[in-house]
Amino acid sequence: MYRREPNARVRLFQGLRPHICPLEDVMEQVPVGSRVLDVGCGAGLFLLLLARQGRVDKGYGFDVAAPAIQAAQRAARDSGLADCLDFQVRSIEDGIPSGPWNVVSVVDVIHHVPSPHQRSFVASLCDRVPVGGRLIIKDMVSRPYWRALANQMHDLVLARQWVHHVGPDQVDAWVASHGLRRIYNSRIDRWWYGHWTMVYERPSL
Repeated sequence: MYRREPNARVRLFQGLRPHICPLEDVMEQVPVGSRVLDVGCGAGLFLLLLARQGRVDKGYGFDVAAPAIQAAQRAARDSGLADCLDFQVRSIEDGIPSGPWNVVSVVDVIHHVPSPHQRSFVASLCDRVPVGGRLIIKDMVSRPYWRALANQMHDLVLARQWVHHVGPDQVDAWVASHGLRRIYNSRIDRWWYGHWTMVYERPSL
């Protein structure tokens, strides 16, 4: 999908990411034909893979990094998926857009949010999940410490950012306080990285 991407760093990282990150586990939690809002989508790999599998009827991804969004837009065009995928530059400070989404996903984003703002960020995600809709959260482990440190070094080199891990139990408590019910969770290690995923639904009243 990124073979024609002019930025060699983007091509390399997007090619390696499925080997580091268990995206297939996360993708299985997206029902076929979903309308997906991907928060902090980066170069768009998650939505592009979902669309290629036919799981997305309409996908909207946003990220604060303009170069990443430009790469996502190019990949969507080159893959013939531009009609069903829309990528835009947008910051979290602008708020999470409302729309006809039945799935809200956030993949490896929470640990980039400063610790004092993580709870309010999770709350804003919950607010965008409709009745019967899903919230999919995938992030990096905070324990054992050596795996968390490996990811901190990874993000320090690639993102030039010192990240702030939060454990799944804490995120689970935050989400539960907004009335969503957990329906799936997993813990998967790849190489020296540790990953957790949790999926929630908003039940009907």
